[in-house]
Amino acid sequence: MTAADGACGILSGQHGFQEFENLANDVVLAASFNASGTKVALCSADHRIRVYNIDEGKAWHLADQWRGHDAEILDIQWIAPRLGQFFATIGGDNKFKVWREDLSQLHNQGRRFKCIFSQSPPNHASYVCFASTMMNNGDIFLALMAHDGLLSLIEPEDCESLKSWSQHDSFYPVGQITRGSESRFSLSFQHSERLRAMAAETIPNPPLLAVSASNSIKVFGASKHDNPEGTYQLNEEFTVHIEATLINEIAWAPGCIRPFDVIAAACEDGTVRIFEIDTFHDSEGTLTEFDTRSTHSNVSVRADHSRNPPSGIGAGLAGISRNAEGRNDFANERNHVYREMAVLEHSDGAAVWKLRWLHDGSALASTGDSGKVHLWRETVLGNYVEFAETEAA
Repeated sequence: MTAADGACGILSGQHGFQEFENLANDVVLAASFNASGTKVALCSADHRIRVYNIDEGKAWHLADQWRGHDAEILDIQWIAPRLGQFFATIGGDNKFKVWREDLSQLHNQGRRFKCIFSQSPPNHASYVCFASTMMNNGDIFLALMAHDGLLSLIEPEDCESLKSWSQHDSFYPVGQITRGSESRFSLSFQHSERLRAMAAETIPNPPLLAVSASNSIKVFGASKHDNPEGTYQLNEEFTVHIEATLINEIAWAPGCIRPFDVIAAACEDGTVRIFEIDTFHDSEGTLTEFDTRSTHSNVSVRADHSRNPPSGIGAGLAGISRNAEGRNDFANERNHVYREMAVLEHSDGAAVWKLRWLHDGSALASTGDSGKVHLWRETVLGNYVEFAETEAA
């Protein structure tokens, strides 16, 4: 989807590129489709949220618009896809909000969607990104990243209403970012079941979360390992480093069409990098097909199994662990290998900022400073090729 010059465009495989009127008074900063593709929610720098519905004739119409935050709205995402009526936003007013559609309200009256939950970060640093996942058993997890690098894992107390949320964990996975320093973060949950099934012997349905910062991607697995409180703690599984460029966004491929997992990274140098992730499958450490390729492994001896105590007044008040050291003890039970399988170059060389996988992980869309949308697909030989390139009219 693109938004520019007073119009929004949606690319559909069946209907091509469709335009509809963009009512925002400022730039649209993010857009998100619901799971069925029948609704799209937009947020913009004019502090407003707009939701569009598609009719039987495949035309898009405004369902409602309203002031969602007291500052620019940075991101918007539908959450809990099986429920179908919730989305979340973060804004420059240091707020994270969850919204629910009220079907009893008329369209275009400003009351169709209601805020049912709102929170601010404990360290007074604005949220910069978030991600959510819904497990097979119906559990919902949501991760929030603040500007200073504070990562929080939260879960709704009631997975039907989402009106109240409790915090499982909060810490600095890459250390605390000082004020005035540039920080680039992105979050993406693992959406397929392969790695979860591998971990199920120890934890039923554990969420796995990828966190990118600057030029590295850290993958964390949640566990209740030796946790008397019964809450999940995020433990580092492994780290992927990318040389000579910065990462703007990451996207974990959904679906189970491959015998391994895939993470894509949008980079500042105009490339999209694809990483394959696999695991050891038996107690002897036997590798999968990766053992004949150029791989990296997280197999190592980690002696520090203690969780760092909070330090500093602010961390003490917020219950925050200062950094991620001592959080990789559980990862020893699950060893991973990964490799960079492809480097996809945008023809214009402009920085890549956004990535979206098709629902089954069979194709990837990327876009950046040029405003063009590039579409990529994996061939039967395992190579990625660009099969389409579009540009908003």
